[in-house]
Amino acid sequence: MSVFQRQIIKGSLSNFAGIGLGVLNNIWIFPLAFSLEELGIYRWVERTAVLIAAIALFGLHRMYVRFQSRFSEGQASQFLSNTVFLVACLAIVSGVLFTAFAPWLATLLDVNFQGSQLRALGAVVAGSMTYTLGLSVASSAKRISVPFFFKNVGIRLSLLIGAWMVSQGNATFGFWMQLLAYTHLAVGIVVLIYALKLKGIPLRWPRSLGESMTQELAAFAGSGILMAVMTMSLATIDSQMIASLMSMEALGIYSIAFFIGSFVDGIRRPISQALSPQFANLWNEGNTDAIAKMYARTSRVLMAVAIVSFVVIVPNIDFIFGLIPDPDRFEPAKSVVILILLSRVIDYSFGSNGEILSNGPHFKWNLVAISGLVVAIIGLNLWLIPVYGLDGAGFTLVIAYAIFNTTKAIYLWHKERIQPFGTAQLLLLVIGAITFIVAFLTSGEGIVALLITNAIIAIGLLVGFLTLRSKI
Repeated sequence: MSVFQRQIIKGSLSNFAGIGLGVLNNIWIFPLAFSLEELGIYRWVERTAVLIAAIALFGLHRMYVRFQSRFSEGQASQFLSNTVFLVACLAIVSGVLFTAFAPWLATLLDVNFQGSQLRALGAVVAGSMTYTLGLSVASSAKRISVPFFFKNVGIRLSLLIGAWMVSQGNATFGFWMQLLAYTHLAVGIVVLIYALKLKGIPLRWPRSLGESMTQELAAFAGSGILMAVMTMSLATIDSQMIASLMSMEALGIYSIAFFIGSFVDGIRRPISQALSPQFANLWNEGNTDAIAKMYARTSRVLMAVAIVSFVVIVPNIDFIFGLIPDPDRFEPAKSVVILILLSRVIDYSFGSNGEILSNGPHFKWNLVAISGLVVAIIGLNLWLIPVYGLDGAGFTLVIAYAIFNTTKAIYLWHKERIQPFGTAQLLLLVIGAITFIVAFLTSGEGIVALLITNAIIAIGLLVGFLTLRSKI
């Protein structure tokens, strides 16, 4: 097993450990400790910080991943030093500004937050920026498991302990928000230091790498700003629009649905992070054959993960929501979970087309495609959320990701003559559909129905594994 494969597996295990803590947090302790409005505030701050951090990074983390393989020895040290210096300065400025001007921002956005709650935004932004650069540097060294562990386990464990204190009356929601903020900041700094030690490259005072190289880096970073803004908008725009078009309470409900529906992201994130520098290196080498093989492999693996998640979660959705304290509050989230899972099946079936496009000569076209997707999501949400409520956000994801991925797949076939699909994906769909239909029809109330449903799911998964293990 290669270092690359081991890091994807370790990163996925870290993510799943974090998901285990996330289940305790989102399914049990958060609903126990917080009101729907407080859950909405937490979701809003977290998602808004991700978007601001992506803007404030100015695409520097993507620039490093894209060009780091082109430098050696002294120039590699200077390139890394320049990148770290710029991101550190931007993180400090962003953290101070969004902390100091939190009350003004609350007035501008017309959100019903206390100043102490919104001041958490500055530290979360700074922590997200340093973490993102640290993860990018670590991925270039094919070491992503430790950063994922710190974020997915460290942060969630801290939040779990804090939420338990709130539920017992030993702390307030404002204290918990501050804990959220400074835990993000600490993790970001630790991950960046770890990544720098991992590279083993001494840092230098920043200076120019030469006019021609600086111009090339600036051009890519410039497009990277828009790329990062659009990419992070995909992860945050639904939260922003639900808060605006509905309420913070609705966003609190949606946060539970999004967590359950995004379970599969525990596999996608480490694969994406590990593949980005690999695709960049292959594009630099002109090795499109290797790119095509990795493209097809990621489609098969990610599609299998998404289908398994859909087949396991949907027939058991009533049981899962029954575990939540006062579950009637979250009843509208059930249908949203199904729609989010369906959007993941569609998105993941097309493999790592985004990583291929964004780390090679087609990065400008990928920017156009992502911009179009963001516009489509905004337009569809404006239309569908007022009509269907939270389900409208789910319908938007399904429609937008179907169009978006089909467009990217057509473009890659037209330009490079590569596509990810084969008989394995067809078999996955058939086995998954049959297993889901039978399991869904047998689902019902009571322990007997639960056992029968999950026995059918287990049999279907076993058949799928035995049939496709050599093809995936």
